[in-house]
Amino acid sequence: MKFCDLYQAFTGLTVGFLLVNSFLTLPAWAGRYVLNQTPETIERYFGRYTSKKTNGEQVTYTYAPKSFRRLFPQFPKSNFSIAFTNNQAKSISLNFNGDFFAYPGSYNYDKAEASKFYNYIFGYQPPIWKELSAKFGGNETMYSYEYCLGDGVATSFDRYGYKQFTDTATLFYNNRCEPPYNLNQN
Repeated sequence: MKFCDLYQAFTGLTVGFLLVNSFLTLPAWAGRYVLNQTPETIERYFGRYTSKKTNGEQVTYTYAPKSFRRLFPQFPKSNFSIAFTNNQAKSISLNFNGDFFAYPGSYNYDKAEASKFYNYIFGYQPPIWKELSAKFGGNETMYSYEYCLGDGVATSFDRYGYKQFTDTATLFYNNRCEPPYNLNQN
């Protein structure tokens, strides 16, 4: 076999492998589609819900898979719930369920926890962390925050008490968080 024949065979196999691999590999940015999905689709991602609550047109399913609880070992009773309107997911809430009373630190929900939560729900790291609003709640220890995490998703949460704990944080669609992240629009 000549060197030219060997080179052509190697090049052909390499190009063929790359083409086949590109068809079989999902793009990394795709992640999981959660918002605007049905409860059946969500069940395929996270398993069967543990409870269901109906309030008018809104139905909220609560999930507590073991893999989720490992994200927040300092909060072993944590779970998350997804609120559906017209059979479509509209918001996802992280529920600490009072575990924060035994937590020795402060600020139990910040950029690191928000990133873990986003990554668990959508399957990739949030592209940005940009403050949208911070409001003083009227008493000395309550503050409300909203941050953009990117790709159309924002998180909102309140902090209470002298340790500034959060009991629930929510992920939801916000058009201000769509690329190219022009965060000055209202």
